[in-house]
Amino acid sequence: MPQTSGGAAAGASAPLIALDVVVLDTETTGLDVRQDRIIQIGAVRMHGADILETQVFDVIVDPGIPIPAGSSRVHGLLDADVAGKPRFAEVAGALLDFIGTAVVVGHSINFDLAVLRNEAHRHGVAWKEPRWLDVALMSVAITPGLVSPSLDNLALTYGVTIEGRHTALGDARATAGVYAAMQPRLLEKGVRTLGEAENLGRAATALVAQQQGVGWFERPSGKAEFAPAAIQTGSRRAIDSFLYRQRLEDVMSSPPICIDADCSLREASRLMAEKGIGCAIVTRDDGTHGILSERDILRALAEKGAEASDVAAGTVMSVPVIAAPGDTFLYRALGLMARRNLRYLGVTGASGELVGIFTLRTLLRERALATLTLGDEIAAASRPRELARVQAELPSLAAGLLSDGLDARAVAAVISAERRAMATRAAEIAEGELIAAGRGAAPADYALLVLGSAGRGESLLAPDQDNALVIADGYRGDLGSAEDWFTRFATRVNEILDRAGIPYCDSGVMARNRVWRRRLSEWLNEVRSWAEHPTPKVLENVDIFFDFTPVHVSSTAGARLAETLRNEATGIVQAAPSLLTTMSDGASGRNAALGLFGRIRKDGSGRTELKAAMLPIVAGARTAALRRGIGSLPTAQRIREAAAAAGYPEADAALLVDIHGFLMRLILTQQIADIEAGVKPSNRVDLNILRRQDRERLHDALHRTGMIRELLQT
Repeated sequence: MPQTSGGAAAGASAPLIALDVVVLDTETTGLDVRQDRIIQIGAVRMHGADILETQVFDVIVDPGIPIPAGSSRVHGLLDADVAGKPRFAEVAGALLDFIGTAVVVGHSINFDLAVLRNEAHRHGVAWKEPRWLDVALMSVAITPGLVSPSLDNLALTYGVTIEGRHTALGDARATAGVYAAMQPRLLEKGVRTLGEAENLGRAATALVAQQQGVGWFERPSGKAEFAPAAIQTGSRRAIDSFLYRQRLEDVMSSPPICIDADCSLREASRLMAEKGIGCAIVTRDDGTHGILSERDILRALAEKGAEASDVAAGTVMSVPVIAAPGDTFLYRALGLMARRNLRYLGVTGASGELVGIFTLRTLLRERALATLTLGDEIAAASRPRELARVQAELPSLAAGLLSDGLDARAVAAVISAERRAMATRAAEIAEGELIAAGRGAAPADYALLVLGSAGRGESLLAPDQDNALVIADGYRGDLGSAEDWFTRFATRVNEILDRAGIPYCDSGVMARNRVWRRRLSEWLNEVRSWAEHPTPKVLENVDIFFDFTPVHVSSTAGARLAETLRNEATGIVQAAPSLLTTMSDGASGRNAALGLFGRIRKDGSGRTELKAAMLPIVAGARTAALRRGIGSLPTAQRIREAAAAAGYPEADAALLVDIHGFLMRLILTQQIADIEAGVKPSNRVDLNILRRQDRERLHDALHRTGMIRELLQT
């Protein structure tokens, strides 16, 4: 039996580079998906673009009806060849096991799936519909003017040799070769995930309509599972899979810490402090329970003062202990806690006995552990595809953290931390490859810097690369040479990140480009040039550069390079009033998200660009921080520290911080929904799906971003 595909089914954010795939083909008695029968099934497994040649499924099936001569002329199978072979019902289980949770890929795969679906219905076999990709549909979408999407033509186009044409396994292997060869073309088109590839196929509308017309999407009952509406790009609400997978018994604290009802609050407080817990179960002689929390103790202290220390726990505890069975899913438990306004929930065993306590603090700890798991995956990654898996998990993690009640800025900080860790690992991999290739270790001290939103800890889910290198002045190599160690290193780092799902920067802000790969003195001279000749292009560079943070250094000397660069570059800007004035003017400009009459600008699809709307706040906070020598990078922190230093009203600073966080939440929520729908994430938010309160708040927020001018003028 071939190895089956394990694990969870791939989601829309799953990277193609690391996707588990089964490439499938069938041979049949004819082309009528409702009436004709399967006579051969062939499949081969792939991982990403790698064809696993030994993991194949290849069976001949007795169709139970005579094979027409015309059909035999195509695939060469006669009635005698299928006599005594198993019927479909006998091989269906093995086929489903082979497919497992993999995505099924094929050429005109909906024909094969339709035949399989009808065969399953005919034989009373439960058929599990897989996610699928069609190389014919995708080829039409990425190759305008393609003469024909036939398998023969695609094989010729992509240089794939077909062996065993019109045998199921032979055609499956040829299709696998085409799919593997398509990967670079898909990457060029910006198609990196399963959801994006699915939407790419849907763009071949004429071919999709043909397939619909011959019933390839219809279920045997006549119910159209793949009706036209289901084929169009949509948007679904992302959910937190953690809450739907885990039960109370998986995350509870057990056994519960218990105290006697006569225990004093002084003793109870001491015990809770020693155990690091926020509540304790109070037991009575009659077998009933109550719960004593930190809030109960604080309330008693507020009411009774010092006398509260001797009060018995049983007199201030809360009763009864509200509990749920241990097998309750977390999403249901959280619903109960929200409805009852609880911070603690008892967990009962099979017999109704109290076996543990669940707290929101526990949930946040579990979330932290989930994030650490990502860190472990990054640290263990040796290839771009392994980093791509981490990149693919970020939307789910972000959705989970938002649903846990985290502020969007806190979620962005987590995303940024993972992106910086990926850059660190890419640098380690690139260094190792250079050493293995005989190029040796770095010939001078250096630091790899991440710039922009990732540098200041505000990355969302529409990534690109902003990075640079600072190299020790003692290095005498030619940094512009293709053979230079640092050129090779930077080029490989950028390539690894691109393959891992963090695309090349459209503006070219990457260490592989010479202008972003400099010695320390060259960088400082460049900053002086910016200070002396502030231009719009200079402002773009300043906006990105001054948010840098080092993610990989050659040594402690490399770390000092980054520190020296920050300190001296900040000093240059502080001494350049013309640059600071130009930066202030740029940050104080009109909000790009608002039209002439103060209305929110929308494109034809009803979306508005909110990154541009945040720009005045982000750029203004950066300018205010540079003017006062503030070293903090996050926008909210810069605003608070600059306001405190300038005597700017604390309430106004808090409002700016709140607006910034609100805009980030809208963008992040939209990006999660878009990724789930297979739409490339951007900073454009669909106003049509916002709640009325959010639309009104957005309108107010956009009109208030100009408050940053007052901070800059203070």
